[in-house]
Amino acid sequence: MMGGDTFFNRIAESFILTLTHTVNFYSGFLQLFIYLLIFVTFGFGLIKIRQSLRVLTRCNFERINSPPDLSDFKTDTKTPLTVIAAGAYANAKKHYLKESTNSHSNRTPPPDAFLRDAAFQFSERYFESKYLEPMSMLAGLMPPLGFIGTIIGMVIHFLSSSGDLKSGITIMGVATALYTTFIGLIFYTFLEFMKRYFYTLAQKRIDEGLDAASDRGVANGSQRPNET
Repeated sequence: MMGGDTFFNRIAESFILTLTHTVNFYSGFLQLFIYLLIFVTFGFGLIKIRQSLRVLTRCNFERINSPPDLSDFKTDTKTPLTVIAAGAYANAKKHYLKESTNSHSNRTPPPDAFLRDAAFQFSERYFESKYLEPMSMLAGLMPPLGFIGTIIGMVIHFLSSSGDLKSGITIMGVATALYTTFIGLIFYTFLEFMKRYFYTLAQKRIDEGLDAASDRGVANGSQRPNET
């Protein structure tokens, strides 16, 4: 029994010594890696913020009034959300008008309120899946990455072989533990704030696009925005 304990103790001791040596030798790389990972993830979040601002700030109501067919619209990062909402409304209207004029169909077109609600839901879901959900995923990664940095920093601190609390490697380990958590929480808060702000602004832009489509009489599917 004693021999077994000694054997496992030696294995544990060898593992700890190897890990300590690795942490001491690669401590700078580990800290740089976690900082880089946090900032790269946040960078992807900034890309989504930029794309969201592009489709939300460019209203281009002139495109809604331009011929020919508004129902033929593109859903990409260059198409304003107002145009997507107006196009979805026009497309639904065109579809039901075509069905109602079909000699083999006795269906009557649904009320405009129903078409408006359907276009609103389509546009809202499009914006959420294209921009808000990726932004939410990236924001959700920030606290775990900060926590991983905390673990790395504390491991560097406790497994340091210097034995001096004022040594450079100990100070760097504690700094990594604190700063990665702080940076992760700051980035998370910023991305979550922008996500909620964009959600509110998107609903406003969708309403503006639907109002433009209905008030200017382009919901009959006879017009389309110019391609830019």
